[in-house]
Amino acid sequence: MDSDMLDSNSRTLLLESSPETEIPPSSSSTDVKIDIPLTQEQELIFPDEPVKTVLSFFFLIFGLLVSSFCLALTHDRVPDYDPLPDIVLDNITYLKWGLRACEIIIIISMMLAFITMMFHTHRMIVFRRVFLIVGLLYMYRGPTMFVTVLPISNKNYPCAPQLNHTITFLELLSRVGTILSEGGLSINGTEFFCGDFIFSGHTMVLMMAFFVVREYSPRTRMFLVFHLISFLLTITGVAMLLVSRGHYSIDCIVAYWVTSRVWWTYHTMANNNNLKLSGSHNHMENIWWWYVFRHAEANVPDMVPRRYSLPLPRGVRHGVNKIMRKFGVAWGRGTTS
Repeated sequence: MDSDMLDSNSRTLLLESSPETEIPPSSSSTDVKIDIPLTQEQELIFPDEPVKTVLSFFFLIFGLLVSSFCLALTHDRVPDYDPLPDIVLDNITYLKWGLRACEIIIIISMMLAFITMMFHTHRMIVFRRVFLIVGLLYMYRGPTMFVTVLPISNKNYPCAPQLNHTITFLELLSRVGTILSEGGLSINGTEFFCGDFIFSGHTMVLMMAFFVVREYSPRTRMFLVFHLISFLLTITGVAMLLVSRGHYSIDCIVAYWVTSRVWWTYHTMANNNNLKLSGSHNHMENIWWWYVFRHAEANVPDMVPRRYSLPLPRGVRHGVNKIMRKFGVAWGRGTTS
């Protein structure tokens, strides 16, 4: 029995002294990274930068001038041909009042978009973006109408007489002033200049108004009706434009394509900070207006939240904030999804 105990003890000692059973060295020197979620979201700062907004407004004015000069020069080059074949225009009933109806819808849509921008807390950023995008669209629109001139789509449209001589600089300035004063709407004018077909400015403005409402108004159920109204106004406005033969179908299609792509491209870059940096990773840098975009968006840290406040003194806004929050609208500080 004693020998068994000795054998057992000796085996125990051998096991304890065996190198294979040594305790591994402490792993305390190994760095362990543990992600601990923040309990409170860090508040991002979205600077207003009104100077940049003013510069963007001048950029819009420059775009309007480019488009207006191109139209003033194009007017005398409009050929006296019959309207081109159009699968839509050739199969719908002509309504003379359709153009007026379209322009009334444009005014309503612009008012809805303007209200949306004015009540947004970060209105300076929103206005800056809209000014830049609309300015870009007018810069694109000017050359496209100038390089290829289409015959009038509506032979009943009262175009101003064409000059029988080369236009002088003073006559050109006079035309540009008339075009700008009319705001691009025939409902405001008495002298109409023709030839601005590709692409449709009416469709462009309708699409821009809808994009502003959809992007910057609340996404709550209560405001879904607001989005739907804006969408229906856009569709109805384009339909009225076509039944009045104010534009060819291709003008409206190209206007939708260009407007939507510029809007989506701009906002995709604005919401991704990597696309604001120059480098081989960023092919958006090849867009000619990318440097203008980077200057405007350099200090915007993230996607602009949907926050709303009255453009009034702080004391008045405080009372309105409490009322609007009862309806689930992020009025002043919160966000909506």
